[in-house]
Amino acid sequence: MSSLTRKKKRLTPKFKGKLSPEMQGCLEILKGVQNKPDAHPFLEPVDWKRFDLPDYPLIIRRPMDLGTIEKRIFDGFYATADEFASDVRLVWSNAQKYNRPQSDIYKMSESLSRIFERKLAKLSKAAVKNKRKRNVELREISSRDRTLFADLLEKVTSDQLGRIVETIRDQCPAALIEESTAVEIEVDKIDSQTLLDLNEFASECVQQNKNPDKATQKKQRKS
Repeated sequence: MSSLTRKKKRLTPKFKGKLSPEMQGCLEILKGVQNKPDAHPFLEPVDWKRFDLPDYPLIIRRPMDLGTIEKRIFDGFYATADEFASDVRLVWSNAQKYNRPQSDIYKMSESLSRIFERKLAKLSKAAVKNKRKRNVELREISSRDRTLFADLLEKVTSDQLGRIVETIRDQCPAALIEESTAVEIEVDKIDSQTLLDLNEFASECVQQNKNPDKATQKKQRKS
């Protein structure tokens, strides 16, 4: 088996779609690896016919290269960063499987693998930190808004409450417990967007109830 060398060629994706934050992070990692001087043998699929390596497809059953990975990112092939990382690691493992440990290609793949893993670890750490931060914010917002909604329900009129119940029945039926003589609203079962909309509506209702004259004037101007 022999080492592979190849003229460096930069690849530009044809499709420029909007990537998720996770995939954008993966793309930045990939670009950082592609721009390393040692990356040039891994930018394209191995042309085993050109290099007269008839045993390559027999030894390497799942060929992979950085250019193909880049295309897959833009094609939406990867659902998670783990799937992306699996393909990148396949590039290095293929190189190390086919080439001798003392060869340049083998050593280059080891060097790039270390660089890749460091970058990926930073991305994973940042993703976990951001997720925790978002979860905390969502819990705080959710708790505050649900408490506000419960308070507002005590201040709206029966007609306004009826409109709120109709909205919940339409948007979040699971949040209603309806009996023959009463309706109970389970605030915790109302989804976030509906809750925000209801809070806005209920707050306007409370303001109108405090200033009925202004509400009447506003309605007359609209008519």
